[in-house]
Amino acid sequence: MRKPGVLRARLAPARTRLRVSGTAGSGKTQRALKEFEATIEAGGRPLYVCFNRPLADHFAQIAPRGGVAATLHMLCDRFLRDHGITPDFHRPQAFDRLVEEAAALPIRPDWQFDTVIVDEGQDFRVEWRDLVFRHARENARILWLEDPMQNLYDLPEVPLAGWVRLRANSNYRSPRGVVQLLSELLPEGEAIEPAGPFLEADVEVLIYADGAGLAAQVKEGLGQCQDAGYRPEDIVIVTFRGREQSALFPYTQLGRHTLRTFTGEYDLLGDPKYSDGRGLLETVYRFKGQAAPAIIFAELDFERLDDKTLRKLFVGMTRPRLKLILVVSERAARVLRIALGGN
Repeated sequence: MRKPGVLRARLAPARTRLRVSGTAGSGKTQRALKEFEATIEAGGRPLYVCFNRPLADHFAQIAPRGGVAATLHMLCDRFLRDHGITPDFHRPQAFDRLVEEAAALPIRPDWQFDTVIVDEGQDFRVEWRDLVFRHARENARILWLEDPMQNLYDLPEVPLAGWVRLRANSNYRSPRGVVQLLSELLPEGEAIEPAGPFLEADVEVLIYADGAGLAAQVKEGLGQCQDAGYRPEDIVIVTFRGREQSALFPYTQLGRHTLRTFTGEYDLLGDPKYSDGRGLLETVYRFKGQAAPAIIFAELDFERLDDKTLRKLFVGMTRPRLKLILVVSERAARVLRIALGGN
């Protein structure tokens, strides 16, 4: 069923330059998919680029054949290999050098596209913008999709002078109760409109005191999800911390629940390696741009609600379609109670 809102608007057919600042769940990736499909149907070649590897892999799975869907670094890798250069991902600063080497090569016509789509544009640097835009034909349609509230890397906004800009502030994905809860935490002017199909929020808060308590509460959350009828494949554990700082990533199993996790390593082709398991464990950084029926947002541990903390909360809490379990440290629980008007 199509959803109402600004992202369904028909776009002008020639030389479109459109910047969409859309909140989580407003339909940015769906808009990207429609553009991708429409370009192929019209006989053209689309290019979809984002920064996040799991999101790029997901988009490539749902997009039709006939175009290219990749992260910025995947695009550079394929471009270099097509020029007879094999990148070495084991060298120091491999990904920075990958971008530099790709930017130094001229663009051939077979590496230019009729539509160029940048998703999660808040993750891009100016030099990455320029590198991607080299792949646009002269009269190409270019769509830039972003959400400033999901800027987890503290990057400045990429300038796009003269572009048409649209804003989409309605969340059609998350339960309305979750969006309303988030709106109470966000600063004035950042509130989003709850527009999802589910009015009530299925939210549970589990509090832990230490590392052992964290693991126990995550297991409790997994049990609650499965008791509610969710399959392991429907449940994603999203950690508030990065992979290297997380106390959860050493686990390959919690109770009877096996976990599929990114190992931090890449194969010779630059593809990420994952451990075996049915339930996914990801960081808030890598799961940005995706969603799942049930989310266990774990390792919420902070002393104050500063700007970056709020952004990470925003990203994690807008991932579930149905059920959200927050696994919160004792001190973070106190901070949240005060922010929400409690004692």
